[in-house]
Amino acid sequence: MGLLKSGKTYFCLELGFCIAFGLEFHGLPTKEGNVAYIIAEGGIGRNFQRVLALCAKYEDQLRAKFGIPEGDYIAAAMNSGKFNLIDSAVDLANPDPKKGLGVDVLLDQLAHKPYVAIFLDTWARMLWASGGHDSDQNTVGPAVQGCDRIRKALGCTVVMVAHIGVSKDAQGRAKGLSDPAGAIDGATHCSKVGDGPLARYAFRATYQRHAVDGFTIDAQLRESGPNVALMSDNVTNLVKLNKRASQMLDILRGMERGASLADWQAAIEAAKVFTGRDGKLLKADAIRKAFKRAIGRLMTADAIDIDGEMVTVKSGPGGEDMMFGTAEEDFMEEDE
Repeated sequence: MGLLKSGKTYFCLELGFCIAFGLEFHGLPTKEGNVAYIIAEGGIGRNFQRVLALCAKYEDQLRAKFGIPEGDYIAAAMNSGKFNLIDSAVDLANPDPKKGLGVDVLLDQLAHKPYVAIFLDTWARMLWASGGHDSDQNTVGPAVQGCDRIRKALGCTVVMVAHIGVSKDAQGRAKGLSDPAGAIDGATHCSKVGDGPLARYAFRATYQRHAVDGFTIDAQLRESGPNVALMSDNVTNLVKLNKRASQMLDILRGMERGASLADWQAAIEAAKVFTGRDGKLLKADAIRKAFKRAIGRLMTADAIDIDGEMVTVKSGPGGEDMMFGTAEEDFMEEDE
């Protein structure tokens, strides 16, 4: 979800492309499976230029996958039935439409089963195909049910590519999903900073029910074959930090560079980070164990560097943008 020109289609096309061919997506592993991408904005011709840019970006991997060291590897990839483009919006709201591309027709026409993901680009176009819009609850609710029908029939993930409102209060959710938001298992918030060739795009995972929440992929559009594709540094060490570990990291950031472990622990105790459910400071042995566990998480996340008795916050993704868990996780650890 994101504003106009925030990189939604670039991000989702590449995500679907990487899943289809089992390629790493900006450093993140994927589980390979067939994908159908319903691209209802811009037409196949315009968007296929983006696909060609992805083929150029992943040329070496695709040639190796299809065993084509020379020759037309693009034709081999696109004719494999793994990544399928459809340029007609789907009427999601009507269970048995008399004309057009409804859910039943779509399910019947998807030839390359099984599918692991179906992309709907964009949500607004699908609602228009149903004769409604994102503020029409007579359309939005049934359209969500249509997505559920696709998901259940194919046993796959359904991805909506949606716009957000322009006003500040509306930028945290997709249009038309304020009421049935419970249907969503996760989202990526797409945003753009700047214009022209130096513009940067940020893709932040949010609302994740079953995965790490809060991490961000930063990228730029750079030349790739006949077009441009998103280019970013690989995302590594995605470790979900609980509230206690993130508080410890914030305290360390506020200390002199190269603080001792003892001074850091003293500052943490002074801030009353190590408290139980009753709000009272934990006993010394419990503090020692909790401190050790949190250091382990921070080390795994590549957020801190320990040299002897000295500790520092590392620069880069691990030390700057951590993922937050919940306070309940702390108490579960104490019980364990």
